Amino acid sequence: MTNPLLDSPNKVKLGVMAFNCSHGSTVTNVDEAWAMTWDENMALARMADAAGMEALLPVGRWKGYGGQSNFNHRTFETLTWAAAVSAVTSYATIFSTVHAPVVHPVAAAKMAATIDHISGGRFALNLVAGWFQDEFDMFGLNLAPHDERYAYAAEWLTLVKRLWAEEAEFDFDGKYFQGKGLWSEPKPLQSPRPPIMNAGSSTTGHAFSAQHADMNFAMLRQKDEDSDRAQIVQLKQMAVDLGRTSQCWIHVYVVCRETEAEAQEYLHRYVVEQGDDVAVNNMIEIFGAQSATLSDEVLEAFKFHFKAGFGGYPLVGTAEQIVSGIERLSNMGVDGLLISWVDYLGECQQWIDEILPLMEQAGLREPFKNRL
Repeated sequence: MTNPLLDSPNKVKLGVMAFNCSHGSTVTNVDEAWAMTWDENMALARMADAAGMEALLPVGRWKGYGGQSNFNHRTFETLTWAAAVSAVTSYATIFSTVHAPVVHPVAAAKMAATIDHISGGRFALNLVAGWFQDEFDMFGLNLAPHDERYAYAAEWLTLVKRLWAEEAEFDFDGKYFQGKGLWSEPKPLQSPRPPIMNAGSSTTGHAFSAQHADMNFAMLRQKDEDSDRAQIVQLKQMAVDLGRTSQCWIHVYVVCRETEAEAQEYLHRYVVEQGDDVAVNNMIEIFGAQSATLSDEVLEAFKFHFKAGFGGYPLVGTAEQIVSGIERLSNMGVDGLLISWVDYLGECQQWIDEILPLMEQAGLREPFKNRL
């Protein structure tokens, strides 16, 4: 059983993210912002899958951020979403993003194994420790102190892994979870288990990812290439020091036009002229107060990038310029890109038509042949 996240021969792996959410990753009021319907989700999933992209990743979101756009207020739940998307695709790895405090590990282990069977062994888990108290209020939950969230997530994941692997019933008596006669069948198709991604960006988050995840979903600070490269090297070395390996994936927001001037003009229109400042200010406040991921100074400087693509890394310009940017990221140690656009369907097709061939010419990708 193979999974393209681990088996792909491509130097730079590709995925599409956040298209299960209204507005995707762009905090903007432009008319063409992603409305997010099921038919559009299916069309985009099939398009990316047929092009050989390795990953489809939904964002776990339960509540919007307010403002005129009420960014991300309409979302498809990610486990049920992944089951359905798995049934209409044949190659891409299908992720679910799970907030550990919201879904009990016994239920999560069973649901993940179910999706792994539906997908033929293409499921992956993006585990989130939790940071958005307004969402947790809907479940009657209180956010634990930052470092304790990762201790909780570690025990959660330990239990899930045992349920995926152990053939006999077992008892569990942890700090956060207790149970008798625990058992789950069928097991996932993938051996030893489905891949795991984590986006922890704090010191504690980095340590958790190094110990437990196969992919770190990193947020580059974008100060300069040397500091970003050092961050990636550190993340990978932390895993190596524990006798493990870890890929580094990042989120990129993309604006591709025939000329650089046209790309910058469109970026300015949807971010500066029609960006939702109320929603992004709410987002910044939540990140600063609850996530302990970025400093206040960094968050303030990142406002533009949050509106442009939820804090992602910019790939803006012509197709040639974008591929040059991808080469730089690859040389920095980035293994995979999770992409968002304003107009997912139209711009994903543009990526397939204009950027993928250039990536192949640059030796970043091989021509896709579905080997499954």
